[in-house]
Amino acid sequence: MNVFDIHRQVVGDYASYIQSFINISDPGIRAKVHQDLGEGKLWPDPLLQFNPAYEIVGKVDDIAKQGLLHADLADVFKGYSLYRHQVAAFRLGTTGKDFIVTSGTGSGKSLTYIGSIFHHLLANPDAAGVTAIVVYPMNALINSQTNEFKRYKANYEAATGKDFPISFGQYTGQEDESQRLKMRQSPPKVLLTNFMMLEL
Repeated sequence: MNVFDIHRQVVGDYASYIQSFINISDPGIRAKVHQDLGEGKLWPDPLLQFNPAYEIVGKVDDIAKQGLLHADLADVFKGYSLYRHQVAAFRLGTTGKDFIVTSGTGSGKSLTYIGSIFHHLLANPDAAGVTAIVVYPMNALINSQTNEFKRYKANYEAATGKDFPISFGQYTGQEDESQRLKMRQSPPKVLLTNFMMLEL
C-alpha cells in the first residue's frame, strides 16, 4: 500500500464529486473556479511530520522510591513510565516551584501537574476545602480528565484495598444545580472546571 497513491485517489474522488454539481453560467467566474480547483485550493498537499520520541527515565514506583514523589503515587500511577520532561517538572512542582511544560500530544503534560497536585495532597492529608483548581477551556476536556481521575482512584483502591484519599469533582454546566450545591457545601480537594463556571 502506498499512502501517496491513496491520497491521490481520495483527492481525485473528492475533486470529481465537487465538480459534479458545479454549474456556473458566467464564463469568467466558471473559469476562475475551475482554475482554483485545478490548483488544488480545496485540498492541501499531504503533511508529513516526525513523531518525536520522548526519553523514558523510569517508572513512577522507581521515582517514588527515590523520594521525588509521594510513595502512594506508585499505586495511583501503577505501571506508568515517566519521560525526562515529566520528571523535571515533578522536581519543580513537588518543591512548590512553578513550571510550564510544552511538548507534543500524548507526551504526558497533564500527568506533570496532576502528579504534583496529588503529591501535595498526599503529603498534606489534612488540607481542607479546595486545594487545587484545574481549569479547562472545554467541558469535553473536563469530562476526559474526570475519567482519568476515576482511573487513578480505581488503580489506588485495587492496589491498596483502601479508599482513595483525594476527593475530586467537576463543576460545569453539565451537572444539575443539586450536584453543584452539594459541591459548594462540601468542596472536593481538586476541582475541575471551566473559566465561566469558576467565575460564577
